[in-house]
Amino acid sequence: MGTSRRHLIKAAAAAALACAIPAVGLAQGGAYPTRPIKLVVPWTAAGTVDLTARLLGERMSAKLGQPVVVENRPGATGQIGSQAVSRAPADGYTLLVMAATVHAVSPNLQKSFPFDPIEDFTPVSEIVRFPYAMVVSTNSPFKSVSDLVAAAKKAPGTISYGSFGSASAPYLISEMLALASGTKLLHVPYKGAAQAITDVMGGQIHFFIDSLPSPLPHVRGGKLRALAVTTTERSPVLPDVPTMAETLPGFEAIAWLGIAAPPQTPPEVVRTLHTALREIAAEPEYIAKLRETGLQPVASQSPQEFKTFLQKQKAHWAKVIKDANVPMVE
Repeated sequence: MGTSRRHLIKAAAAAALACAIPAVGLAQGGAYPTRPIKLVVPWTAAGTVDLTARLLGERMSAKLGQPVVVENRPGATGQIGSQAVSRAPADGYTLLVMAATVHAVSPNLQKSFPFDPIEDFTPVSEIVRFPYAMVVSTNSPFKSVSDLVAAAKKAPGTISYGSFGSASAPYLISEMLALASGTKLLHVPYKGAAQAITDVMGGQIHFFIDSLPSPLPHVRGGKLRALAVTTTERSPVLPDVPTMAETLPGFEAIAWLGIAAPPQTPPEVVRTLHTALREIAAEPEYIAKLRETGLQPVASQSPQEFKTFLQKQKAHWAKVIKDANVPMVE
C-alpha cells in the first residue's frame, strides 16, 4: 500500500472518530435514564421529607419512564445520607433530597462539618417551600403577634416558647422574634415537637414555632391557633393567617426541600431532571396532595438559580445564628 493511500485511510479514520464522539455524547444524554434512579432521604421514613420524596418519586417515575426508588439513610441530623450522595457516581442515578437543616443551618453551627453543603453537590431544583407557623393554645389571650409582643415587653423573660434545643429552627426563629421585637423571651427545650405541641395546647408554654406540617392538623382541628407564618407571603394553606412580616417588617424564615445530584453530574442529565421537576410542580393533583400537608410545590427557574438560593439561605442563617449568639458545637 502506498504512503499516500495509508495517509488517506488514517485521515478518514480520524475524521470518523471525531464525528462519532459528539454523537455518542448526545446519545447518552438523550437516553437518560435507562435504569432505576435512587432518591436518598437522609431521615427516617414517614416524616414530612420522606412523604414528599415518595410522592415526588411517583411523579418522576411517570415523567422519566424509570422507577424512582426512595432510600432512607438517616443519621447525624441528615448528614450521613447527604454525605453518601456527595460521594456517589456522578451519573444521575443517585439523587438527594436536600433540606434547610443540613444545607443552610447546621453548617453554621458546627465547627467541623463533614462536607461542603453546596459545592459538594450539583443543585437541580427546589421542590417545596413552606413556612414555619407560630401557634398558641385556642384558650390563649393572645390573638395576634402584636398581643404577644406587648405582653413580652410588659413582663420581660416571662413569655415562654418551646424548641428542640439551641441548634433547632424553633429556637432560632423564636430568638429572631425576640431580636426583631426588642423583647426577652423564656426558652423551654423539649426532645421533640410532640411534647412541645402538647404543652402549648395545655397552656404550659405560651407559644411554639415549628414548620407548618407539624402543628397544621391541630390548627385545623381547633386545638391550636396560628398567629402568623414566617414566609413573606401568606400561605395558601392558611390564607387567613397573617405573615410575621406584617407585624415585624422584613421578618422571614423559610423551610424548603430540594433535589441535588453528586458533584460533576453531566449538564444534560441535570437539564433532564430539572425539566421533569418543573413540569411536576405544575401538576394540579400533585399540588393538591402537597397542600393537604401544608407544603407548597415550587421549582427553580434553573439549577443555577437554585444554587444561588442555597448560598443566600446559608448566609441568612449565619447572620441569625450570629445575632442570637448561638454557640458553635463540635
